[in-house]
Amino acid sequence: MLHTSISRVQGVKLKTKREIRVASLFKNVPVEFLNMITVHELAHFKQHDHNKAFYQLCTSMERDYHHFEFDLRLYLTHLDLNKQLLW
Repeated sequence: MLHTSISRVQGVKLKTKREIRVASLFKNVPVEFLNMITVHELAHFKQHDHNKAFYQLCTSMERDYHHFEFDLRLYLTHLDLNKQLLW
């Protein structure tokens, strides 16, 4: 996932559009992973750095955030290892 902030000038006003985009890599992951990623990106709108306040915000939105983050890292490692075996 990717969170972006897009600024555009409309007349004399500067408009900012904040959005979250989902990478195609996450198209077929379990919904828990998508929820965790969404929480992560939403937290970045308020906290830019991965600091204590950031992770407190994540766990306030998703109680099992750290569990899902760990599982997602394992899943991505599994995909990466399988890709390497095919080469």
